[in-house]
Amino acid sequence: MFFSFADNEQGVRVFHLDQQLQILSMENSEKTEVVLLACGSFNPITNMHLRLFELAKDYMNGTGKYRVIKGVISPVGDAYKKKGLISAHHRVIMAELATKNSEWVEVDTWESLQKDWVETLKVLRHHQEKLEASSCDHQQDSPRLERPGRKRKWAEQRQDFGQKELLEPKTKDVPKVKLLCGADLLESFGVPNLWKSEDITRIVGDYGLICITRAGNDAEKFIYESDALWKHRNNIHLVNEWITNDISSTKIRRALRRGQSIRYLVPDLVREYIEKHDLYSPESIDFATRKIAKLLKPQKVIEQNGNSFTIHTYSSLRNYLVTFTVGEEFEEENKGLDNRKCKSLVTWDSDRLTCVQKGEKKNRGWTHWIEGDKLHLEMFCEGQVCKQTFQRA
Repeated sequence: MFFSFADNEQGVRVFHLDQQLQILSMENSEKTEVVLLACGSFNPITNMHLRLFELAKDYMNGTGKYRVIKGVISPVGDAYKKKGLISAHHRVIMAELATKNSEWVEVDTWESLQKDWVETLKVLRHHQEKLEASSCDHQQDSPRLERPGRKRKWAEQRQDFGQKELLEPKTKDVPKVKLLCGADLLESFGVPNLWKSEDITRIVGDYGLICITRAGNDAEKFIYESDALWKHRNNIHLVNEWITNDISSTKIRRALRRGQSIRYLVPDLVREYIEKHDLYSPESIDFATRKIAKLLKPQKVIEQNGNSFTIHTYSSLRNYLVTFTVGEEFEEENKGLDNRKCKSLVTWDSDRLTCVQKGEKKNRGWTHWIEGDKLHLEMFCEGQVCKQTFQRA
């Protein structure tokens, strides 16, 4: 805040507050400062990830109520153990390369360095507490400016000009952390047993969501159908992505496995890093998996009682059990496989058992059928198909 000084006709020095700077300061002080936090695998980071930050920033600043001051990318740690997830070391470096020239988006490594998987709520809490600690230290280190020998005279003049509340230092509000996400994360709140209900309430109620939606996503309807989301709907900001962009990490990995170009889909520095370290190629990802798979000789035991089935899968690496009734949806926890939870529905398709699983992955399920003395199993997920054949013992 700046002042200009002049002597009046009586020779008394008075000051004038720069009105333009005063108005600007008031406008900024009325806005809530926001830090956008994006959690995820970033496996690898894409141009679309970066685009989400720009869309959210434009929207929030455009409301006139908020001012986005920073964006934070927080890659998940290795303990997440998602299939196809490369080491956090590589994913963090790629994210840092992607944001190298950004003036406001940065990468935070705290989550990626944790030994155990960290829930999203805890990551939000960590960053909010980090901001609060930083704000507290800044206020303690900031001295009040006073002109020696003039304290009493200035106090009298402040009363005369009615500007006491403007001249006294004010405690600056701590910026608010908000979770930046896509519509798929919002919809995942509805998957049974995937999220803790209390975590959803805290994430939306205490922090808030900035959700980037795409054509075909009915996010408003999903919010309406959820009591928890509806209660805190004013803390959920839906941002329409009018310029359609269908880039995803899954599609990037698929292109790399097939030896196809990913130029212009990821930042150039990220593409160069992937090529240099031969990441996501069939050889780099699947070699160890194929080597282990060749050594395994899994066995299946299927028990049937009418339309009720129990399927045991045994191997030297892990065992798996699933029980279901044809035509009845059930909650399935793939413990021992990829440790995902989903809703499954098994139906008859002629003489085949076909299962459709709804959860984090799209177009996922399996089909069982018998031909002679052989049991066939075909598993599919997001366009990928895996086939197994078992011989009757």
